[in-house]
Amino acid sequence: MNRLVRLKYLLLIMVPAMMLLSCSKKDDTPPPPDPGVPAITFALGDGEQKVKISESITLTAFVENAERPAYSWKIDGKIVSTENSFTFVAEKLGEHFANFRVDAENGSAEKQLKISVLETLPPQITLGATAIAYAGIEKEFVAEADNADNAVYLWRLDGKIVSETSTYVFNQTALGNYPLTLKVTTADGQDFKTITVTVLPEQFPELFFDDGRYRTVTNAGDLRKMTVPIGKNLVLAPVICNISNATNFVWEVDGAQQSATGEYFNFTPSAEGTYLVSVTEQSTNATTKVQVTCTPPEGTYRRAGGTKAHATLAVDYGPAPGQFINYQKGSTKAKAMQDLQTWCTNGSASYFMIGAYGGYYMLGFDHSVTNVPDRADLMVGGNAFAGWCEPGIVWVSQDENGNGLADDTWYELKGSETGKPETKQRCAMTYYKPNAPNSNVLWTDNTGRAGSVDWLGAHQQQYYYPMFIAEDYYTLTGTCLSSTAGMSGSIEVSACYEWGYADNISSNDSRLSSQFWLEDAIHLDGSPANLQYIDFIKVHTATTGKGAAVGEISTEPVLPVDLNF
Repeated sequence: MNRLVRLKYLLLIMVPAMMLLSCSKKDDTPPPPDPGVPAITFALGDGEQKVKISESITLTAFVENAERPAYSWKIDGKIVSTENSFTFVAEKLGEHFANFRVDAENGSAEKQLKISVLETLPPQITLGATAIAYAGIEKEFVAEADNADNAVYLWRLDGKIVSETSTYVFNQTALGNYPLTLKVTTADGQDFKTITVTVLPEQFPELFFDDGRYRTVTNAGDLRKMTVPIGKNLVLAPVICNISNATNFVWEVDGAQQSATGEYFNFTPSAEGTYLVSVTEQSTNATTKVQVTCTPPEGTYRRAGGTKAHATLAVDYGPAPGQFINYQKGSTKAKAMQDLQTWCTNGSASYFMIGAYGGYYMLGFDHSVTNVPDRADLMVGGNAFAGWCEPGIVWVSQDENGNGLADDTWYELKGSETGKPETKQRCAMTYYKPNAPNSNVLWTDNTGRAGSVDWLGAHQQQYYYPMFIAEDYYTLTGTCLSSTAGMSGSIEVSACYEWGYADNISSNDSRLSSQFWLEDAIHLDGSPANLQYIDFIKVHTATTGKGAAVGEISTEPVLPVDLNF
């Protein structure tokens, strides 16, 4: 076969093959993503819009996921605009309904707004009913109100006129609640609002180490203590309060500066003994110290025997405020501890109430609970069910110094939310004692948030704050998970997490509900703690969620049990 014939022959073979290959590649191209159906939102929100007779209001709709859209507005059944916005002129008193519709290649959507045309339109104050101020610090209040053109303003504090403009600068030094009232008056009428301003202690940059117990002004200056067996490491990290962008730290051990400059310090002592570790945040000069005792090797004080699988010793009880916390004026910490000990002694299958975020119980076993590889070691039940979980963080501690007290280092048992950006480690929440019965309990935390545990008519004890705490405020510290509380239709729900929390329904087949593995124990930086056994357990409420009807999310754990006893 000559070269020309051979070339023609090869072309006859190759061209169809190349066409087939080209078609094959085209067929393998994934289809473009489905844009979904159009979605409509209104610039003014979905609520009722009010307008005064002879005046106007501009309605604007925003549309997402619409391919080649066509718009239409209808008022009382008549098309009034084919744009995404139009101006409604209030010519007739009464109720009107504006329907906005979008028709697109990928579907249609329609949404309605109610417009009420009124003879008069009195002002409506939109300021909240509560506010927080700090002692000696100015706080400006601005009279936020709808329909307030040409309004006259009047502010009163404790009944005395303090401002006749749209703003008022509040500044008080004494702690407590102050009734601040605002009256807004226009030609169409007036509105009146009372704002309860709670004055809290001034906030200062601060560092402190968490020893697992609640913190008050009385014990805030106490030297925190931790332990670590010789041959093991301890990761230290302070709780950071009122410091933004804290990134540069100085660590010292017995006065000698260390190489670590971040918020975590990995300390591995070279010999048994007591060490004084300090940390200073450079931008604020805030500083704190912790005493670390290096103990004999792990296992030296391990306890065998025991007669009960469940925890038997009440170690500490630090409830957060809540509707199920009923320690009123005159109650004592001794009585609260007696209640916890009775519950342990009886081996009760009922729940022990620990309140809102951070509230805890701390218990001990009459033996060391062994970390058995590749199986669950602890059970901490609750009363969770599908659609309603109130998750609690589980912490464990080993009696490393052998004194029988829970004064050693605490380790968190990690769960499915560990390490996620929305999970806040070393979250310190401070609760403030109400100065009147039947009041909400306000809180602030070290991340800048504020909120309240609300008093509900269903639980009518005068104080949800545990009144055996004599101080005006106290702080609970732990790990705070992002709340899943919300609404499903008209029903309040609190969705469960995948695994690793008390009073939670797990969805992970290898980490069943209420079961906990000691190999999940971690240092503060998330690294494995590698504990051979534990002696003490702590459970604290993990979220700040709440519902209007059900109140605060509060973990309700049962008595912990050693599964390998």
